[in-house]
Amino acid sequence: MPIRPPLMALHMFCTVVKEGGFRQAAQRLNLTPGAVSRQIQTLEGHLKQVLFDRGGGNSATLTLEGQNLYERVADRMTELVDALNPLDHHRRHIAILVETSVTLAMHWLIPQLQVFRQRHPHVQVHVRTVDGVINPSAPVDVFIRRDPAELRGLPAQTFLAEHSVLVSNPVFASTLVLPVSKGLDWLHDVPRIGTRSRRDLWPSWSKAHGMDGKLPDPPLEFDNTVLAIQAAVQGLGVLVVPEAFIEPMLESGALKLLHPARIDTGSYSFAVGRLQASSRVSIFTDWLRECGAQ
Repeated sequence: MPIRPPLMALHMFCTVVKEGGFRQAAQRLNLTPGAVSRQIQTLEGHLKQVLFDRGGGNSATLTLEGQNLYERVADRMTELVDALNPLDHHRRHIAILVETSVTLAMHWLIPQLQVFRQRHPHVQVHVRTVDGVINPSAPVDVFIRRDPAELRGLPAQTFLAEHSVLVSNPVFASTLVLPVSKGLDWLHDVPRIGTRSRRDLWPSWSKAHGMDGKLPDPPLEFDNTVLAIQAAVQGLGVLVVPEAFIEPMLESGALKLLHPARIDTGSYSFAVGRLQASSRVSIFTDWLRECGAQ
């Protein structure tokens, strides 16, 4: 009698790869990471092969055997799941999934989406936030990253130039003495806010103004730009930050420019994550380019 293949374990295997990790797959399936891990072990025992490199902990790094298996079964498993869940299939195929960083999503993409929805009401956009190198096997339609290397070789198109400015809370700014004759030397004497995820910003500002290497590291440092912006709004110090993220705050008066200069600090690129871009994906990426050109 032939041995029946463990289809549930195979489904979980495909989900781990698509979601980018055991924890993410567990959240998707409403299971514990341990339950998912046991199913993967069952499949590995059935195949007598190791499918994942366990050195990365929660990561979903496939071995050569795992990659070969995924390439052979992923499409068939998707078809099987769609056949058994037609409503879920319909919902997935009328929406596009966009993956980007939390800062770009919160301070640039989401504020723009209302305009997109008004123009294209038939296209649903789902946004998920992930930092770092993409997982090309994830079921994502459009990846957006600042560093093109994080797009893992997918054809990338630059759509948004990044210009950074020097800002602070207006009340904090009113306490500063900014002598014109001393240029920007006053920055040595004020609290400066830094971002661990963007340690390039202060050095870029310093270099652009002839202060390369003269400023020490910022005494106040936060994990990401979202927190750094909030710290500046609360009056904790001065901040170099991409202008696109704070335009509404400048307009409302929550933040104030401390210097007229705008320095180039990079750009953002997108890559289409599926083999063939749908018409909905093309509509979205055309809109991205339009927004970036404004």
